[in-house]
Amino acid sequence: METAKLTAKGQITIPKKVRTGMALDVGDRVAFELDDDGGARIVPVRHPLKPLRGFLAAYATGRKVDDERIREALRQRAARKHGLP
Repeated sequence: METAKLTAKGQITIPKKVRTGMALDVGDRVAFELDDDGGARIVPVRHPLKPLRGFLAAYATGRKVDDERIREALRQRAARKHGLP
């Protein structure tokens, strides 16, 4: 079990093993879900369309945006996020 120390400001650092296991990266957000028994879970907040940010700009430049480019952008993001080739 990984542990973290609560600061006076109510902050914690998520241990590296947990960040890696949850595929968290700098700037990612997490949500806290409270259980009925007083416990809590940390859940990553995923934004599946975030890798596609900027694709609409292609329309302004006349570049074609097709399904293959979108799939490739998603594949590259997943590879970076999970350390895949």
